[in-house]
Amino acid sequence: MKKGIALSLLVIGILHYSCLDRCNVDCVNPPSPLWFKVVDKTTLENLISSGNYVKDTIEIFYFDGSVKKYANVTFVGPVGQTDIIQTNIGILMPFEQINTFYLYLNHSDIDTLQVRFVKNSDGCCTAYPLDSIAINGKYAEVDRVDYSFLIKK
Repeated sequence: MKKGIALSLLVIGILHYSCLDRCNVDCVNPPSPLWFKVVDKTTLENLISSGNYVKDTIEIFYFDGSVKKYANVTFVGPVGQTDIIQTNIGILMPFEQINTFYLYLNHSDIDTLQVRFVKNSDGCCTAYPLDSIAINGKYAEVDRVDYSFLIKK
């Protein structure tokens, strides 16, 4: 076995053992995907399921310096429905600071998402919970049924 590989395996073994030894657990909980629901501001009707916005045109992007990059976007929802935007933006930018993303719904409708995830660790388990979120500069409202963040139009 090569010396570098053996050393890496030894370090991984020591880190893994020490964490299990101290806490009897070894865990990392990465940032959870975020859910966004685009709704009518008066009726709360989902504007994706009603056809006002087309899934194929919806994107989330951000800037890494001057380079435009795209986040993963999928659509989820209750059985038989997929009208909630799910994204992995929590893993794309540095933790402990406010990061800005842009939700592109169509050529004339772009929303600004500002999120901050923090790192919490008890010495063995590390988690990255959502600390704050704003949509277009305002406090983000949450749907109490599916816990998606509401983008009101």
